[in-house]
Amino acid sequence: MAKKRVVLTFPPELTEIPLTYHLVKEFDLALNILKAKITPGEEGKLVLELSNGSLEKIEEGIEYLEKHGVKIQPLSKEIVLDEEECIKCGACTAVCNSNALRMNPDT
Repeated sequence: MAKKRVVLTFPPELTEIPLTYHLVKEFDLALNILKAKITPGEEGKLVLELSNGSLEKIEEGIEYLEKHGVKIQPLSKEIVLDEEECIKCGACTAVCNSNALRMNPDT
């Protein structure tokens, strides 16, 4: 089964339109919502895992969203650590759901 994780950014004017519904109905995609913050009239973010029997259907669904003005990024390109700006405070470890970041109490 083909899978792809993406971050969708909805402009304010699209947050009240059921675009993800069309991914299920028109492109036969299964959606796994990993994280969502969508408020009517404001920019919204939705982190999704899209899956289906073919990568082609997933790409067609992504093209559909892009045609309607949704910005799409692969999940792997969404998170960036700026080493020059990081002050090693550890605040990011508190919000890391996967526990991939941990504080070493000895350092």
